[in-house]
Amino acid sequence: MAARDDNKAELGPRPSATNYAVYNPQVELIEAAIATGEEETQLPRKELFRRYWPAAVYSMLLSMALIMEGMDVGLINNFFAHPAYLRRFGWPDANGKQHISTQWQGAIGAGNNIGSIFGLLLNGYLQSRFGSKKVYVGTMVLMAGCIFILFFAVNVEMLLAGNIICGIPWGIFQTLTTAYAAEICPPAMRGYLTAWVSMCWGAGSFLATGVLRSSVNNLSDAGWRIPYAVQWVWIPPLFIVGCVAPESPWYLVRRGRIEDAEKSLRRLARKDHYTEQSMAETLALMKHTNEMEKIEAAGASYKDCFHGTNLRRTAVVCMAWVIQMFNGQSITQYAAIMLTSIGMDATMAFNYNMAIQSVNIVATGTAIVLMGKIGRRTFYLFGTIGIGFFMLITGIVGFATTRSQSAIPTAVFLIIVQCIFKISLGPTTYVVVAEIAASRVRAQTIVLGRAIYVCCGIITQQINPRMLNATSDAWNWGAKTGMFYFGLCFLWVVWIWFFLPETKERSFAEIDYLFQKKIDARKFATTPADIFEFTPPDPTAAKILDVEHTETPAPAPEIQEDRRAK
Repeated sequence: MAARDDNKAELGPRPSATNYAVYNPQVELIEAAIATGEEETQLPRKELFRRYWPAAVYSMLLSMALIMEGMDVGLINNFFAHPAYLRRFGWPDANGKQHISTQWQGAIGAGNNIGSIFGLLLNGYLQSRFGSKKVYVGTMVLMAGCIFILFFAVNVEMLLAGNIICGIPWGIFQTLTTAYAAEICPPAMRGYLTAWVSMCWGAGSFLATGVLRSSVNNLSDAGWRIPYAVQWVWIPPLFIVGCVAPESPWYLVRRGRIEDAEKSLRRLARKDHYTEQSMAETLALMKHTNEMEKIEAAGASYKDCFHGTNLRRTAVVCMAWVIQMFNGQSITQYAAIMLTSIGMDATMAFNYNMAIQSVNIVATGTAIVLMGKIGRRTFYLFGTIGIGFFMLITGIVGFATTRSQSAIPTAVFLIIVQCIFKISLGPTTYVVVAEIAASRVRAQTIVLGRAIYVCCGIITQQINPRMLNATSDAWNWGAKTGMFYFGLCFLWVVWIWFFLPETKERSFAEIDYLFQKKIDARKFATTPADIFEFTPPDPTAAKILDVEHTETPAPAPEIQEDRRAK
């Protein structure tokens, strides 16, 4: 925090609260809330979580819906190497071996993403209108029904339809959980709880790999149906948690339901945490932040995401998702396919795939621990450099060895890439998009960014099987695919350096100010923020100030008479 104080000269001295207090006494409450938030960033994690343990529990439990999505993605991409799955849905190739063509692999994978786009856009409307709680519970019920389609599929056409329909609730969960995690906790906890969303996704991917590995030798229909059925296990407990969880206080403030917002805030902290004074301070800052953002997002619609500085914020969110998808880590989702195509047998390929996915939980846990000490830009920059380096090494191995010789080195490099990703880009993306988006259009901005991510996913699901597979209808690049992603990582490093802002330890109001002042991304961490510069805390204060400083008292009657005489 000292770095900001040392640079206050960049924007000039900050107006004191007393200048406004005459017209709006809530300014003192707002400044007290900001000071409290800054103090909390210096607290030990144990004390911080002790104060807000209900918020942490609710956020972590509701985010576990992403375990199901991670499972689904892990199943889709690796089922194509599963013997029972190929036996049921595949057909013989020219050599008489059961397979599913790369065209159908791409279509089935893309089906999930197409459904996700519909779900994402739907959530942008539903969450802002009905709140996180109602949408979460309703979507969980929808998810329970959608799984039946995949469980009882009889051909690839039904698999495609099932993945499209299942993608709709997945799309809703993808953005709803991130926005909720960001809104129910103080700024000092945002990094931890939004990074947890990535932990849940990784845990689902690992669970999918484990279930597939345990059923790889089961050639009956149960070999592929059991992994789908496991997803039902999560629905009852998560449905109950959704019913008892409090609504986002930011949503309630945006709706003008201040009393309900107060009740929600009290449920998200330990019982003795909020006094009447501290509650008034917190609500005053939230209302002021909402008023600041009405300048450029009065309607809180998708259209507002492209107005004024919100356009820059939307662009940053979208690029953060693009980098997460197009850095090379996506090929680890196809590890079983890639390793079998370069000579490994199915059992050994799934063993290595489990090793690749096993780092998810440990690596993401490491990132969560470091989140309070390391900035978002640092995570992104060095994570991308690290992944790019090992993509380069993987590509060189692909050129320097035969396919069979490159199998084990490629598997090892993929484990390292997955580890780097989960320590850096994986969890940090969820933090960045939750903090960069303006509060009034947070759901819509995250939806647009995630929709771009899903579209990128559709592209990778078309090109990755073609690059990695050794079948006659594929490009047969194998480990050489690393060179392609190395080139993309080089571009992303340049973008991160010049355009990704640092939002660590910044309140939403401070982030709003920095964007409205059009501060260079590299100076976000050191520029002081005066949140009262653009709008007074209360709209009525503007009128009072305007009357006080612009109106001139009427001349005395004697003076008016003298003027008429002249």
